[in-house]
Amino acid sequence: SLLFTHVKTNSYSSLEGAVVLPNAYIGRHCQLKNVVIDRGVHIPEGLVVGQDPEVDARWFSVSPGGITLITQDMIDARARGV
Repeated sequence: SLLFTHVKTNSYSSLEGAVVLPNAYIGRHCQLKNVVIDRGVHIPEGLVVGQDPEVDARWFSVSPGGITLITQDMIDARARGV
């Protein structure tokens, strides 16, 4: 994984194959695999990405190679259930 400056990861979270851009916040108990997290994104506690491609594709942008892009707009839409 590659974490840029001012990235905060909380306890019990796991990042594998992640690129996390500056000023991102990873909540507790997150499991993130093969993701690119945009700058300033606040990942909520308990988010799991990278285990079920169908679930990931419902909320996030997934490349043909299986890399998931996460932006704040996507996180906000997921929280609203839109």
